Amino acid sequence: MYELQFHPADIRKPVRYFFVSRKTARWVMALGLVAALLLCAGMALAPLGIKSLLMSSELSRLEKRKAIQMDVLKQRNSGLENLESRLKEARIREEQIALVLGAEQDERGLGGTSEKEPLETRMEETRQALSRSRKLEGESKALLTLLEDISAFASEHQDLLQVVPAICPLPIGSFVLTSPFGERISPFTNARDFHTGLDLAARMGTPVLAAGNGRVVFAGRFPLRRNVRWWRYGNVVVLRHGEGYLTIYAHLESVDVRRGQKVKRGEGIGAVGNSGWSTSPHLHYEVRVIPEAGEEPVPVDPRIYILNYEWKGHEAALIRARQAPRPDFDPLPSRFLH
Repeated sequence: MYELQFHPADIRKPVRYFFVSRKTARWVMALGLVAALLLCAGMALAPLGIKSLLMSSELSRLEKRKAIQMDVLKQRNSGLENLESRLKEARIREEQIALVLGAEQDERGLGGTSEKEPLETRMEETRQALSRSRKLEGESKALLTLLEDISAFASEHQDLLQVVPAICPLPIGSFVLTSPFGERISPFTNARDFHTGLDLAARMGTPVLAAGNGRVVFAGRFPLRRNVRWWRYGNVVVLRHGEGYLTIYAHLESVDVRRGQKVKRGEGIGAVGNSGWSTSPHLHYEVRVIPEAGEEPVPVDPRIYILNYEWKGHEAALIRARQAPRPDFDPLPSRFLH
């Protein structure tokens, strides 16, 4: 048993006595020791707790910053995709113009740059964005160089620009392409044949336009006794554009020009009809390229030459134009060539 005495500061007050058993005293001492240990541990861990709170706050700030950066990256990726699409369209248009004008083509600078990525680039999305942006930069510079070459070529060949059959022979929005250039099943014989032009379905009487400056070398219907196949085309207008091209406009309702007449690009030469072998009103339109003086004009896909309208499968048509062998086709009557 232990005796504890409490002496008040005021001597007039009595002394208080407390009696504690040894067991209770041991418990009190144990609790005191635990409390002391906890206090020491708390004092030791307090700096770590404060540091943890600060780190949590910094981590939260960094996560918010990362989210913002990811949003910016997504926006830039979207912008890069849009730029890639526009660059591809520009490249196709450049190839088309070069092909129409007969200008030289090459692959200078295409495919981007071989520059290595910086080592500090860690995120895959960032690396891809940097790679795409560098590639687009390289292709843009190459395309600008090619366009400058084409511009210089065009400046030196102003006469060629006027005669190239470069516009659609029907007003935009007035037609539907029903039969493209190339192999097909004939609607009359059900046999495979080579369609040397485009069939553009349109309302009867829709104006037919000259695709380029030229001279009328034939206007009317070709005599049956001379050539059955060309008689089937009904009312036909054939224009010669300089020394390089012929265009053919068939199945017309009416012919508004005469042989020997000079016409300008966009000028009316007739109207859509259903004459000859035709199942419905439409324009059969052909472009034939004259390789050399005295050689037979060769039919080409007219879609390549039409610059004021974008066709579906435009890129595929350009590829075929560069790679396809010369097709089998009906030669033009001699009177079309003079």
